[in-house]
Amino acid sequence: MSEDLVPIQTLDVEAQAKIPFDLYVHLPLNQKYLLFRRSGGNVETHKMETLALNNLSHFYIEKKHYKEFVKYVARRIQTLIGGEPNAGSLRVMASAARAVLTSTLNQENPAIAKVLMENLNEITSVIIESALEGSTYKSKKIFQKVSALSDKGTDFQKHPVNVTSLAVLITFGIGYTREQMLSDVAMAALLHDIGLSRLPTRVIPFSHDLLKLGIYERDWVKKHPQHSLDILAEKNIPVSELTKTIILQHHELFNGNGFPNGVRGHNLNELSQILRMADEIDQLFTEEWTSGGLRKRLEQKLDAWASEKSVEPTLLARVRAILI
Repeated sequence: MSEDLVPIQTLDVEAQAKIPFDLYVHLPLNQKYLLFRRSGGNVETHKMETLALNNLSHFYIEKKHYKEFVKYVARRIQTLIGGEPNAGSLRVMASAARAVLTSTLNQENPAIAKVLMENLNEITSVIIESALEGSTYKSKKIFQKVSALSDKGTDFQKHPVNVTSLAVLITFGIGYTREQMLSDVAMAALLHDIGLSRLPTRVIPFSHDLLKLGIYERDWVKKHPQHSLDILAEKNIPVSELTKTIILQHHELFNGNGFPNGVRGHNLNELSQILRMADEIDQLFTEEWTSGGLRKRLEQKLDAWASEKSVEPTLLARVRAILI
């Protein structure tokens, strides 16, 4: 990859619309980057269809234009937030979320996928900050602080921000447009694992792989959703009741085999299930990739959720439609 260029998803570029940055494509045979469209131009619909048929999943833009790209994509999504959804807008929302998500999740090159995930975080942060406009000053500062830590931190520190991006885009993509609800999902995702800080340090790396822990250590991990709520109360961090519910239930399963309380069926909040799915999808980024890349692992994960009935079937079908 050229040091002056960064990849973006082709689906992030709207056909027939003016683009505020130069677009490049990569020619794999001679490893050249070719100027495809200049800033101010547009990509015709038939060109986009041809690129898709040829499995070209991403363009490249110059680093100096990256912030403009973030604004461009965020503006497209922001226009859909806050209004009353109808059949037409729901289709557009699903398409917009799918455009942002699928090229990242379908990417077979780990290096490019990592960059695209960072792009996704940048795009979603603009949307979340807009959704947080009605929230408290303290909530906004928490989001900004954790996001800043993620930019320079380890994969463990990036995890809550990655999960937040995935959860917010999935929530939006299946039809939720209210700013307050997106804000609640964002705060829950950002803070869902703070309770892990009360576990022994040696246990935390295995918090998503309980089979590698002893029975007592598993019990410690299963208490971390409640620990997260306890910390929020002790620190006097104001969050909504919905945010608390999402955090408490983010490891519960539709089949009743989750924790900490074994909530079953439709007693389980739908947004909690979305957070759990986003949490597990981000874990796929940290695993060693095999043939087929991330998409193959994602398909296996979706199939496992279906066979185990760990996610409500109708919800799973809606989510699958914007991920695959």
